[in-house]
Order: sequence, then C-alpha cells, then structure tokens
Amino acid sequence: MKSKFIYPLILFVLIIPAFWFLLKPGIYWNMHDDMQLIRQMEMEKCLKDGQIPCRWTPDLGYGYGYPLFNFYPPLPYYVGQVYREIGFSFVETIKYTAILQFVFSAFAMYLLASSLFGPIGGLLSALFYTYAPYHALNIYVRGAMNEAWASVFFPLILYFSKKYIDQKHPSSLIFLSISFSFLMLSHNPMVLIFAPITLLWSIYWILQQKTKLWFSIIRNLSFSALLAFGLSAYFTLPVIFESKLVQIESMFTNYYHFSIHFASLKQLFISNFWGEGPSVWGTNDGMSFAIGYLQWIIPFSISAYILFKLVISHKLSKLEIITFLTILCGLFTTFLSHERSTFIWLLITPLQKIQFPWRLLNITTFLFSFSVGYLGYLIAKTNTKIRSLSILIIVSLLIALNISHFTPVKSGPITDSQKFSGVAWTNQVTGGIYDYLPKTASTAAKAPAKEYLDEISPANTKYLLTGQKKGTDWMFFNINLSSPASIYLPLLGFPKFSLNVDGQKHDYEIEPLLGRISITLDSGQHQIYIKLTNTPIRNIGNSITVLALLITVSSLYIIWKKKN
Repeated sequence: MKSKFIYPLILFVLIIPAFWFLLKPGIYWNMHDDMQLIRQMEMEKCLKDGQIPCRWTPDLGYGYGYPLFNFYPPLPYYVGQVYREIGFSFVETIKYTAILQFVFSAFAMYLLASSLFGPIGGLLSALFYTYAPYHALNIYVRGAMNEAWASVFFPLILYFSKKYIDQKHPSSLIFLSISFSFLMLSHNPMVLIFAPITLLWSIYWILQQKTKLWFSIIRNLSFSALLAFGLSAYFTLPVIFESKLVQIESMFTNYYHFSIHFASLKQLFISNFWGEGPSVWGTNDGMSFAIGYLQWIIPFSISAYILFKLVISHKLSKLEIITFLTILCGLFTTFLSHERSTFIWLLITPLQKIQFPWRLLNITTFLFSFSVGYLGYLIAKTNTKIRSLSILIIVSLLIALNISHFTPVKSGPITDSQKFSGVAWTNQVTGGIYDYLPKTASTAAKAPAKEYLDEISPANTKYLLTGQKKGTDWMFFNINLSSPASIYLPLLGFPKFSLNVDGQKHDYEIEPLLGRISITLDSGQHQIYIKLTNTPIRNIGNSITVLALLITVSSLYIIWKKKN
C-alpha cells in the first residue's frame, strides 16, 4: 500500500512549483483572454437566477447581452462556481480553478502512463505533461482556460477506452463517456482533432485482443460515444445547429485565418524565447511555440531506440509499438502546426475551425509526454542506484529548463471591485463583442446599454417606468406613455425571446442597426415582460442530456450494487 502511493505523492510535491504563483493571495496576471472573471460572474448570475443551463449572458455586449454559453464551452466555469459557493473571490476562483487544472491533468496522465509503463513511467509522463511550455503558455500567457482544461481529459479518454477493451467492465464505458463529454464541454476544436486519435488508439488495442469479440467491443464503445454526446447534447446541439444565428465568421477571417498562425521549425524545436505578445504573420510572434527541449529530444531518442531494436531483433513488443505510433502521431500534429501542412488544411476544411495551427501543440504535448513513460519503463529495469540517479537527473533538468515559464510576465495586486469597475469593466463587457453577436445586429454597440428602456421614439415622448425587475435572461417593468411610441429594449433579438404585453403574447420587431428588440405601444399604462425561451433544438438537447444523465447515474448505481 505504501509503494502504491509514494509516486503519486512525489508527483504532487514536484508539480507545486508549476502553480506556486497562483497561491499568492490577491495577485493576478496579464493574459490574452482577460475575460475569465466576467465569464465566471455571468455563470454565477445565471445559476442563481435559475437559468440552467446558462445560455444568455446579460452584461456582455456592452450590457445588451449575447448568447455566450449557448456556444462557448462552460465546464471551467462550472468548476469555478464550486469555489465561489465556498466563498472565494472571483480573482481567487480563477486562480484556484487553474491550480485544479494543473493537478487534475498531472494525475490523469499518471493514471494513463502508469497503467502501461509502471509508476516511474507514469511519474515522468505526468511531469513532462505538467512542465511543457505550451501548458504554461495556456495558463500564464493566453489565459486559455478552456483549452487547458481539455488537456485534463486526453489521458482519461485513452485510459478508460483501453481499460474497457482489456477488461470489458461496463464502469469503464461509463467513465469513458463522462470523460469525453467533459472534453466536449471544455473546448470544441480539441474534440475535432482528438476524436481521430481516440479512434486509432481504440483500433490498435482492439486488434491486440486474442478473443474475436470485436463486434461486441465496437458496439459498446459506440454506445459510450453516443452517451458522451448525450451528456453534452444540451450544449453540443445548439453549437451545431444554431451557430448560424451569430456572427462567428469573424472568428475565422482576417487576423483569425489559419494561414497566418503557423509556427516555424525554429520556434518549435530550437527557440527558448518567452513573451506575452500576440501571434502574428511570420516568425516575429510575441509568444512562444516551443515544444520543449526534453519534450522532443527524449521521444525522438526513444523512437530511434525502438527502430534500432526492430532492426536487431526483427520484432517489437505491444508497448514499443504503441509508443512508436504515439510519437508518430505527435510528429504529425507537430507537422500540422507548420506551414508545409497548408495543403492538408485546405483539403480537410473542418480543421480550419481550430483557428490557430499552433493550437495542435496541445495534442503534441500530450502525445510526446505520454511516450516519455517508455523511458521510465526502461529505467525501472535498472538497479536502485542507477534508477534513482536517472530520475533525479531527468526531473531536475526538466524543471530547470522550464520553470521560468511558469510565472506570468506581468502581474500585480487587484481586487474584484477593481476588476469590475471603470476601464477594466468596460474592457470585459466589450471584449470579443463580435464573437457571438446575433446576426440581427449589423454592428456592435459603441456605448453601454441603458437599463430597461434603451431608447424611445419619438424622443420627446413622456413616460414613467415603475416596478422594474430583471434577471439574466428576462425583464419586467410597467410603462406609462403620454402618447403612442416605439420603445427599444436593451436586449438583442435572438431566438427565442418571448414577449408579453399586458398579460398577452405580443409581437416585436428588431431594429436593423444594433439588433435591439423594439415594441410599438399605444398611449397609457402597459406591463412588459420578456424572457428568452428555448428553441426546439435547445429543448431536444436538454431532454437528451437529462435522459443521458439518468442512464449514467442508474448504470453506475447498478454496477455498484452488483459489486457490493
């Protein structure tokens, strides 16, 4: 029992330097995607208002709101809400959510790698995964929390798929579904590239089975995939069918076109540059795209060793074959981040949804780090002195070469109130304003929305508002008009806002410039209530997810009852 926990304990101690900065109270850092706090705040407002699942974020879009979480993966903010319920500030919540990502990704990799390479291999793979430069880039430079959280589920997906293929235990299928659904709720582009890797991995281990129950295994894995889709359907279905309702085109054109963001060989393998600047055309990028010296040197050395062994002995073990194939996959994802792969991006157009080819370094980092476990497997065969010295040298070099990346370039003290006021607030409510702007608007707002009544026409119409109430996706007020008028609400037209005037369902128009909802009213007293309701697609997605949750929970309960 003692030896079972010694390596996980060592792992935990050794990854602490990677998130040491995040433990400093009251300190925050500059990041490219400086929307983490306001997204967390919008998620909290949704949940407390009963908008479950959260779709409409009321403060974004300069206060006009837009359907952020109808399209933007919500999982990191669900995690963050746990900290908020405990009582942490928004600043600390984002930091502790990042710490949890470091811990979970390290132990997920340990779980996978140790199952194949033993505890030493698991330790090395997990440390290489943690101290990869791209990992630091996601957290400390880009602020790409969703992409970072996606990396937690790569090893879990491969672990549970192999475990089911080997042991045929239904619990592995359920945990595989949960892991893949969490990936789908973390980062859409990562699903696109990791799904084929999962398929290839599963095919390899299915072919290694001595029994010929391939059909049964494939059928059950297919069920697991359907269950994973079902668990995330409330989010995934709107992404698939309702993205056409918002102006996502700006996310893939001009600066965001994939062709601008390839990395060079020097940037990938040689350069040790580190900075917090942007990705630009050419090789003068302000941030690093390094794989990491040891992160590529050791996998390349392992592949050379395996090829040498093949030439000498003319055979390889299953472990050596999967290690070599993993390195080849890592090389391919690295190639996809280089300009020479442009023909593939043009041929397989869905790849362009990844936006930045260098994003594939998230997958490369995972594959190369996993393959390092084979070195741990070889080290475990040596005597105690050599084993201890080897681990000490490798781990010391790994941390020494990369630790400088795990501190932000710029940081300083800040509070929630400072972040949610003044220029900082304006920057957040207008950040990425075109990303999910409904197509009903021809331009984004240039000034903040007013509360309840954004504009009235004619402008000299006298009115009185009373009884104002609002939540995240609804608004209620009474208005007394001196004469007939059109009122413009601080809400953007988006399916499926439902309007009631004086207790009766009422039609509304959408003004073409900002896309605001407008209502034409007669003079006198009126009661206005408007709320975002579900489209058929959202209802179907919600229903499928509820059904999938029932299947998941009941299946785990039945498995537990049988076990006990």
